[in-house]
Amino acid sequence: MKRSKLSVFVDESGSFLYPDNGSRFYVIGMVLHDQSIDITPQLAEMDRAIDEIGIDAETFVFHAGPLIRREQGYEFLNRRLRERIFARMMTFARKVDFKYKCIFVDKHYVTGPVQLAARLKGALTDFVSANKTTLERLDCVKIYYDCGQSAVTNILHDVFENTLSCTIDFAQNVRPAKYRLFQLADLVCTLTLIALKLDSGMTMSKSEARFFGGPKAFKHNFLRRIRAKEL
Repeated sequence: MKRSKLSVFVDESGSFLYPDNGSRFYVIGMVLHDQSIDITPQLAEMDRAIDEIGIDAETFVFHAGPLIRREQGYEFLNRRLRERIFARMMTFARKVDFKYKCIFVDKHYVTGPVQLAARLKGALTDFVSANKTTLERLDCVKIYYDCGQSAVTNILHDVFENTLSCTIDFAQNVRPAKYRLFQLADLVCTLTLIALKLDSGMTMSKSEARFFGGPKAFKHNFLRRIRAKEL
């Protein structure tokens, strides 16, 4: 009998630093994929699409924030090319079978990194507990996280290992370049962060407004489409 395994690709956006006027929200994004569902055709199509616009798919790594801001790795690409890359990733997200969940904390309402970590842990515990029955039908939940922030690593271990009775496995030596689904977690984190800023009355950055065409276009052309996959 084939074992059932759920992959959970985790990325984050934000900082545990205080004070930090440039990072109001802390977001943890999780892309969930049932490993019994073959996504090889969608991965191959994504690679072909990247190759077709003149970029080597074998070395290409999608990173939404730098792509939007034309930062490291994208500084020599004009906006039209960066928009085409982003569109290819959005098409991949639409076609591949996955769900996602983002949890977040508004740092305006916490006093420091200890309370921030506690709030994030509480939000993740609530999500895992709400889905406990479904998750415990699985043989294994495998977590893919690049250990970018030790506080997040600790939260993931604490919540998944202490809430669920099924096998919890943490992938080793995770690098974003190895997994398109990890890059998809980066995408949902970035779109969620922009949405949170808009919902709180903040404005888009100049680079975000130029790239997406303003809040209305962002919500209609990007946010609405990705939220079809939200849990």
